[in-house]
Amino acid sequence: MHVDYAFICDFAEARDKVNAIGIGFERIFASGLPARHPHFSVVVQLRFSRTETGKKSIQVHLTDADGSDIIKPVSGQIVVNTPPSGILEATTRIVMEFGNVEFRNYGDYSVRVNLENQEIVSIPLSVTEPPKTG
Repeated sequence: MHVDYAFICDFAEARDKVNAIGIGFERIFASGLPARHPHFSVVVQLRFSRTETGKKSIQVHLTDADGSDIIKPVSGQIVVNTPPSGILEATTRIVMEFGNVEFRNYGDYSVRVNLENQEIVSIPLSVTEPPKTG
């Protein structure tokens, strides 16, 4: 298995290809705490060899700097289908939507994706006060 890409964005959908808006943000500005972020998406594209097909368990964690989950982890399964004849690898795209997430503290967070109980992606995210102007 290989991770082609993983990012946080404002909105995404995956069909034959990924459509995403606001790709690659890593900072949320919050003028006060607790802060609620209305919506963001996490996108991951994985590539599997023919020998790695089948059902796979997946779990997504949103953690604080201490590694503690700040929301209940999202768990599920993905099915990696055998690629068509002549194609060596299967591609799987995952889009996870997060809504109205509460951040109680300023600091570092991360989105961690586990496949078959092994971490395959960790995307940093921070919550900070807005920059001072003037």
